[in-house]
Amino acid sequence: MIRSAVRVAIFAVLMLATVPAASADDVTWTLTGLTFVGGGTATGSFTYDATTDTVTSIDIVTTGGPSGTVTYTALDPGYGPYAFDMAFVPAPSLSDYVGQPALELQFQDSTGGLESLTNAGGVVIVDVNEFVCTNAVCSTADEVRGTLDGGTVVGVPTPEPSALSLLAIGLLGLFAVAGRKILRAQPA
Repeated sequence: MIRSAVRVAIFAVLMLATVPAASADDVTWTLTGLTFVGGGTATGSFTYDATTDTVTSIDIVTTGGPSGTVTYTALDPGYGPYAFDMAFVPAPSLSDYVGQPALELQFQDSTGGLESLTNAGGVVIVDVNEFVCTNAVCSTADEVRGTLDGGTVVGVPTPEPSALSLLAIGLLGLFAVAGRKILRAQPA
């Protein structure tokens, strides 16, 4: 019985030594403190995976602009996305975006240079501009308004099941089975 407990312990140590660190594949970025020149705000969030350069779960709302309150739910089909600059439109898959609003987020470092979003998350300065599309695919636009300084996006990695947690659950099961065998082997 002691041999099987020792085997389980050796197996556990070997498994722990080979478990890779868990990491997030995507980050939810939330807009904070974004106020447009002349009033109005931009709020909401989107999820970005820097490894695959994909943007999902877009839900950004602007208020106080010439188009009233606008909810952006899709990427601009005529632009990016880039890790340092993204543009959004209210509706995916329109055949003609002429006259439709568009929202650009440009990410910057503290000196005003471009900064790319990463899967590590964090706080990044953002410059926001709202536009009106001037062609069918919205690859050109006229600026309507920009933001005051001081806005940021805050990125929080999306939690994933940790390999270490899964290993711990497996080890608990192994110890439970080993404990039962030890109890059954003891005379009553």
